[in-house]
Amino acid sequence: MSRAAARRGPHSIAAELEHQLLWHHVTVADGDGQVLAALAPLLASAGQQIEPSRSQRYEAAALAGGWALLEEGDALAVVATAQLAAEAILARSRERALELAALKGWVRLHGAVVDLAGSRILLVGPPGSGKTALALGVALRGGAFQGDESVLVRAGVTVAVPAPAALGEGDGGPAVAAAAAGAPARARDGRVLLDPARDLGVQWHLTIAPLDHVVVLDPRPGRVRCRPSTPAETLSELAAALAGPQVVGEALIGALASVLADASCHRLARGEADAMEDAVLALIW
Repeated sequence: MSRAAARRGPHSIAAELEHQLLWHHVTVADGDGQVLAALAPLLASAGQQIEPSRSQRYEAAALAGGWALLEEGDALAVVATAQLAAEAILARSRERALELAALKGWVRLHGAVVDLAGSRILLVGPPGSGKTALALGVALRGGAFQGDESVLVRAGVTVAVPAPAALGEGDGGPAVAAAAAGAPARARDGRVLLDPARDLGVQWHLTIAPLDHVVVLDPRPGRVRCRPSTPAETLSELAAALAGPQVVGEALIGALASVLADASCHRLARGEADAMEDAVLALIW
């Protein structure tokens, strides 16, 4: 969740924006508000079960032809535009949050997570396989969206890293496409940024919970159904979905195996968006 406030300094009015990023409470101060205006659409509005135990603070000061950025009072970067300043602050903040997660023993995967009728479903697959659109489509049909980019796993449980969903042009069924058409913000690569709560009106509260189903998305077209797979096959897919510079070793494989202990494993071929959503819904209903 984020919160903006205006606070008067000795010589000017400084705007501040506060939000939570996993275990961190993050504060960003901006003398004229331009950086905060660029940053706000990039932040997730999700509620979070985790109680913050650390803090981060950033400041943006306008210069002639750019912005100077401070982190905890120390120089971070000098950039040319408010948008670049917002992106630099967000990137650094996420880096620190993920470093702390790794120190706590969490392993990060590229994947989407959606909850449905009390069951948690992890969607993994190569880029372009449709993870984001499928998770949003299931959420619009009664699920609870968790995340579409990164998920942390440890000791048999999972939690999504909070971030707006990034949707490619033309991805998803009619309901998802209609929501994307009205979204106000776009990523630099042309994808639409969707905040599930603000833009879709769906429930968005991040929780720590075990997995019930893992669905590996196959980008090759085929029969659209969730066919059973084995934990061994799925474990290799999870290893392929590892994010960042993580060294594959016994401890890491053990963390991945722990989330599969009580999960059913499936493969799903790419097809029409509605058919893919039906296949995932059929796992529960």
